[in-house]
Amino acid sequence: MKRTMASPLLVLLLCGLLQPVAAIAEDVSTTLYTRTDSDGTRVISPGTAVRLDFGNGETQLEAGYSMDIWTSASIDIRTAATRPVTEQRDELRAAVRHEADDTTILGAYRFSTETDYTSHGGSISILQSVANGSADLGGSIFAAADEVGRSGDNAFSRDLATLGVSVTYNQIINRRSLVQMTYEFARREGYQASPYRFVAIDGEGVCSGLARACVPESHPDVRLRHAAVIRARRAVGDDHSLGTSYRFYFDNWGVLSHTATAQWSWVMSRDTTLVSKYRYYWQGAADFYRRTYSSSDGGAIPSLRSRDRELSPMDHHRLVLSLEHAFEITDSGPTTRITIGFGGAMLNYNDFIGLDRIYAADLVISASVDL
Repeated sequence: MKRTMASPLLVLLLCGLLQPVAAIAEDVSTTLYTRTDSDGTRVISPGTAVRLDFGNGETQLEAGYSMDIWTSASIDIRTAATRPVTEQRDELRAAVRHEADDTTILGAYRFSTETDYTSHGGSISILQSVANGSADLGGSIFAAADEVGRSGDNAFSRDLATLGVSVTYNQIINRRSLVQMTYEFARREGYQASPYRFVAIDGEGVCSGLARACVPESHPDVRLRHAAVIRARRAVGDDHSLGTSYRFYFDNWGVLSHTATAQWSWVMSRDTTLVSKYRYYWQGAADFYRRTYSSSDGGAIPSLRSRDRELSPMDHHRLVLSLEHAFEITDSGPTTRITIGFGGAMLNYNDFIGLDRIYAADLVISASVDL
């Protein structure tokens, strides 16, 4: 697919429009994320970002760039009998935040591109302080326009559009506790399958042996997604805090999921914080997902079919431990923050031929300077 540079130019134009106002750099950060798993996939993702303040402290601009370089010999690639794949995704993003009295307005835009995928996305959010500052009520609208391609096939091009809204309510319960509730709805329309996945018809579920046919997967064109989240956090003593969240999700494809997280933070000293987090995820299968597909009477191939393991029944466990330390380069600053995080995950696929379980490990190293 042909890459476009229209979006980077838009980011530069936005910066140009704000140029007449004196801008002060407030924060510069850089991050390196790496991940490897037992399914033959490795990811390296460096990124950088800067936050600028425009004079009065009410308006801020954040701009960033990140890159994902991944190499994979996963089950999807092995069953397609192709060699390991290495690809790169580049992403530019920009956001403007403005605070006026009790109202905060945020506009954000992102552009990402890779060999076979281009995506534009944006959002507008408004957060209003209510109840004498003890609560916030917010809403946002977001949209994305994607173009899906297939490497080596310039004639293959499919569109995918997303439009959604979300509503958020934050409430301070007391000096030590707060709660947040969010509801989100999104409508996706267009091509939502993978041009690289193929589904075996009859046989043992793979495109070999007794399979009568091997056809591209086919998903519905429209997906309506609903998600409700509740989060709570409470300080325990002067040095510890506990956080928890629960997310319920369902869509018109029949996928239903539950996500629960628990987090513990320990302020070890004025400059050092230790955080641990556990996440559990459970999901049921999509209505049209089958472990194996059979031709109906007369030999007809099912119109909806998938080899996407993310639409199969599964559960995930993930544990993360991170340490943040702040220090001043000189006696008068600036303050530098270094964060190192280690994560491990176990992903169980309970009804997917060829893959039962994946073990993954990741490392995040980030540094930010408060100017």
